Amino acid sequence: MSRKHVNTFTQLVIVGALTAMSTGLAHAQKSRPAGPPATTHGATQANDAAAKGQANAQAKRTDADDDKAAKAADKKEDASERAAIKAARNQPAELLKGIKLSEPQKKSADAIEKKYEDQLKDLDKQEDAAEKSGAPTAPIATKIAALRTQEQADLRAVMNPSQVTQFDKNAAALGAKH
Repeated sequence: MSRKHVNTFTQLVIVGALTAMSTGLAHAQKSRPAGPPATTHGATQANDAAAKGQANAQAKRTDADDDKAAKAADKKEDASERAAIKAARNQPAELLKGIKLSEPQKKSADAIEKKYEDQLKDLDKQEDAAEKSGAPTAPIATKIAALRTQEQADLRAVMNPSQVTQFDKNAAALGAKH
């Protein structure tokens, strides 16, 4: 064979090899249509691991939603409790606004305020302890309202008839606020 024939033959072999390789690559890159799910005797084959994973994920989502709702309810309850305690602590000053008390009346009013402030502190401590232990508690707001009513009656009893009129006006204004 002459050198010319060898070069032509080599070129043909190289072109043939490249053609074969490009056909193979093109065939490998072709997208294949998705076929039907794998079936066994007419029934779809289940993937137990996937089903278990989906069920697990759904359970976690449900738990997270429940936790979020419980936290929101606790937060709302805590806010109302703080507001009730704040209102109870401010009540004596608002009830006595514009009333000139004598020294014995001041001493009585101070003793009443201290008595109920101590009860509010105890109630707050009980509530905190119950929350930490996870024990269910009755709504603290109703207990605070009862203390406020009782404190108002005790303070009113210290007043003389002329002071009671202003005290009642303050109490009515306070009731409209809260």
